Amino acid sequence: MWKRIGVLLSMLVLCGCESVELEERSFPLAVGVDLQSAEESKEKDRKMVVSFDFPDFTQISEKGKTTDTPMGMSLEGADMYHVEKSYENNTNRLLDYNHMKAVVLGTDLLKNQKKLCSFLLAWEQQEDSARNINLFLGDSAAEILSLTEETEGSMGKYLEEMLESQKDFRQKKIATLGNLMNQWHNQDELLLIPLLTDQGNRPAVTGYGALLNFEYCGDLTVEEAMEIFLCQNLLRKFTCELSESEVVEISELQVSVSVEEAEHVPVVSVSVSGKGRLMTGRSSSAAQQYRMEQNIEKRLTSDLQETAEKLRQEYGIDMTNSYISLGGLNRKLYRTYQGRQELYNQKAQHVFKVDIDLLNWE
Repeated sequence: MWKRIGVLLSMLVLCGCESVELEERSFPLAVGVDLQSAEESKEKDRKMVVSFDFPDFTQISEKGKTTDTPMGMSLEGADMYHVEKSYENNTNRLLDYNHMKAVVLGTDLLKNQKKLCSFLLAWEQQEDSARNINLFLGDSAAEILSLTEETEGSMGKYLEEMLESQKDFRQKKIATLGNLMNQWHNQDELLLIPLLTDQGNRPAVTGYGALLNFEYCGDLTVEEAMEIFLCQNLLRKFTCELSESEVVEISELQVSVSVEEAEHVPVVSVSVSGKGRLMTGRSSSAAQQYRMEQNIEKRLTSDLQETAEKLRQEYGIDMTNSYISLGGLNRKLYRTYQGRQELYNQKAQHVFKVDIDLLNWE
C-alpha cells in the first residue's frame, strides 16, 4: 500500500514540474538549417547555422508572453546537439519541437551527405520531433526565415498556410521531413522538395530540388515537377497551356503505369486520361472541340516525352519513379535490376498515351 502511495506522490510531483517547465521552454514553429559558408569557415568541417522562428505571443495574448526571446534567432554549432546547448545557455530555456510547422534546409546542407545525416539522426532521436513536418529548400534557409515583414508574423505558420491553400494536389504535404528520413534509410525513391525564393519579401515556390537515392540531383522547374507529380498520380488537377489564349484545366485525372521489356530495355508506358475545361473561352462546334482535344493530347504527350528524356539523360531520373513498384509491375525485370536502380533509370524508355475529353463546348 505504501508503495502505491509513493508512486502516486511521485506522479503528482512530476506533473507539477511539467507545468513549471512549460514556462521554461521555447516552441519554434520553423527551423532553418544552413552550412557555414566556405569563406567564413576556416575549418574543413563546416559548422551548422540553425535559424529559429518563434511565435509572436504578443499577437495571441499579453499573458502568453513569458520571455523576451526574439521571434528569430540564429546559432552556430558543429551539429544540432551543440546548437541546442548553445540555445539553452543563451536563453535558459529548452527547445520544444511539438508545434513545428516547417523545416527549411539550405541547398549546401542538402549537398553534404555527412552533415545532412547528422541533422536527420539528431532529429530522429528527439522525443518530441514529428515526421510529418513540411519540408522546404532555400539557397539560404536563414534568409527565408527572415522574411517576416510581409508575412504577418511567424514564417512557420505562413508556410503551413501556403501548403494548405494548394488545391491541385491529392495530398497537401508533398514533401515532409519523414519523406527525407525514409529516403535516408531506404535510398530507393525520388523526392521533390519545394524550393523557396524571396519574391517581394515573401517566400514563394519557384522550383523543386530533386533527390534520388539520397543524393541531390539538382533543381527542376515548377513545370517539370508538376509533370512528375502528374505521372505519379499525385495531382487532382493539371493545367496545359497551348497558347496565351488557350489554357486548359484537366481534372478527374486517372494515371496508370506499366513496365515491359523491349530489346533488353525497360519500357515504361504511362496512360493519362481526364476531363478538360477550356479556361480562356469556349469552342463553338463539335469539330472545333475534336481539334482542340487532339491539340491538347498532342501537346501534353510531347511535353511529357521531352521532360522524361531530359531527366533521364541529365539526372538519371525516371519521372514515374516506377522502380519502387517494379516488383509488382514486372517480376522478371525486377529480378534483372534488383539492387541496380541507377542502371534501370538510365535505360528506362518512356511511352505516353493521353486521352482528354473537353467539356465546355457549345
